[in-house]
Amino acid sequence: MERLCVIFGGASCEHDISIITGMQLCKNLKAKYKLEKIYLGLDNNFYLATDIEDIKYFSDKTKINLKRIILFDNAIYVKNLFFKKHCDIACVINCCHGGVGENGDLNGFFALNKIRSTAASVLSSHIAMDKTLSKTLLKDIVPTIKGIVISKQNYDETIDIIKNEFSDELIAKPNSLGSSIGVKAVNQSDFIEQVDAILQIDDMALIEERIENKIEYNQACLLDNNQLILSAIEQPISKDKYLSFDEKYITSNKNKGQDRIIPANISKTLKNKIDDYTKKIYTALRMNGIVRIDYIYDVNKKILYFNEINTIPGSMAFYLFEPVGIDYISLIDKLIANIPDEKKYSYFDTGVLSKKLL
Repeated sequence: MERLCVIFGGASCEHDISIITGMQLCKNLKAKYKLEKIYLGLDNNFYLATDIEDIKYFSDKTKINLKRIILFDNAIYVKNLFFKKHCDIACVINCCHGGVGENGDLNGFFALNKIRSTAASVLSSHIAMDKTLSKTLLKDIVPTIKGIVISKQNYDETIDIIKNEFSDELIAKPNSLGSSIGVKAVNQSDFIEQVDAILQIDDMALIEERIENKIEYNQACLLDNNQLILSAIEQPISKDKYLSFDEKYITSNKNKGQDRIIPANISKTLKNKIDDYTKKIYTALRMNGIVRIDYIYDVNKKILYFNEINTIPGSMAFYLFEPVGIDYISLIDKLIANIPDEKKYSYFDTGVLSKKLL
């Protein structure tokens, strides 16, 4: 029997958040679908977790004891002495935030093995994961905040540029991580310390000028029958200069993340601008699946800036679609129904191998 597979985890700083999204999704879908839960361990091996109901099972990684599986030929195979076929796969819902789950590697694996899966393509996912690259490609579509990326290769010269050409108020963040991990408000006097810390967990650090009087807005989008469906716009509420990891996941509403206003209390003009930017960004980067796009609004200058893209948003952004009349199960139904067709690769015999070339 074919099963709907939900995969979560993966070698990422967002590993635990991914487990929350995956287990939450399974809880909501189990009455409608035949489900298999797949745990992607920190070792990036697949494990069968269908019988696990309590999310606390994953809290102590040293005590996780699950059967290893492989995904091949549109099926799950469980490892005993040999690998034995467990069930066929209808499709996979990718709930792996960050790392290989969100940068396109995992969906590339699924594509090679002809397994239907949700989320954006390899190329789109990789661009979205790289904050600097996505902003570079979108700079002619939507305003972006002044920033510069630092790596070990350009460290000294980039530090000098920041000291000489940037304002005193800055934000330091990992270039390719999410969930506000490693994000910190800094100044000229202490940004180097944070850059060094970021380079311990990511290949590059992004330094941007800090907007003091700002409001953050987020909007999700889904491609359904070649039409873009826009979610409500939310305004996350932060007590600090930036939205921290603790505010998102520790001190927040357990089902919907951090405190937020939905829909955001904004003018029709600003709403239309966010709607327009979301459509343009989703289309320009050839996205698929549920994508959440985050913005920063400069209250003083009245400028809306693109901040980042989440190709696998927390909780699948279901709470943003509910206000526009799409409930959780309907949202996932649409996500599954709009998985792209398998990409066709062409081959024709050139005859070149029949000639003596070596």
